This record gives sequence, structure tokens and C-alpha cells, in this order.
Amino acid sequence: MEALGRLFNAATSATTTATPFSLKDAGGATIILIGATSGNATIQEAQDSAGTGAQNLAVFTRYYRQNSGTWTKVTQAAAATVTAGTGGLLAVEVDAAQLSDGYTHITASHASGSFVILPHDLTVGRAPANLRSVTA
Repeated sequence: MEALGRLFNAATSATTTATPFSLKDAGGATIILIGATSGNATIQEAQDSAGTGAQNLAVFTRYYRQNSGTWTKVTQAAAATVTAGTGGLLAVEVDAAQLSDGYTHITASHASGSFVILPHDLTVGRAPANLRSVTA
């Protein structure tokens, strides 16, 4: 079986859209920010795909940035924001257990960057065509 469907799923979100992504069937997700100018990305949790009850997910104490092929670890006090560097990549991990009771979705937004969301540690392996929609 391929890694897509066994290890991870994937979806995208453009800049300020803050599309809710489901963590159902996943142990967590890696949020990758690309094409950003500097500034904060905000990560929230929501109860469903409509974004019901969206609230800041202030659990992020570390994340990683890359601008020339080498990742740099950034540490901070627990917050719902992570700071992008111009023209690079940013990666932050969220564990499904960090979501509040009744919350199953995450969102990410930034003024200029776009996101690739990779739900991982899938609890149910499926062929890619049979994966649960991460935006449902």
C-alpha cells in the first residue's frame, strides 16, 4: 500500500480561507505553510467542517522553519500563532489529543501564504480514492 492512505492524507488551503480540516481517522496533522511573507499564521480548532465554534488552539510551543534546505527549530510560549519567514517553509504539528472535547477539525490562516495539511498516523488505512474527505 502506498504512503498516501496508509500513513497520511493531504489537502490544501489558500491564504486567509481557513478551511476546516478533519482529524477524524488521524492521530494528528502536520501543517505546512508555503509562499508566505513574514507574519503570523493562526491555527484554530472547530467542531465540524462548517467551522462551528472555531476558537484559537493555543498549544503550539515549537515549530520549524526552512529557507535554504535546513530546518530551524523555533520555541515559544504556548500560542495559537506561529511566525512565518519570508519565502520559506513553516511546519507545525498538532496532535488530535490536543483538541478540546467535541472538536474534530483544525483551520490555519495567514495573510499571504498557503497551506498543505497532512493528517497522519491514520487509524484506518485505505486506498487513496477511498480516504475520508479531510474537508468534510
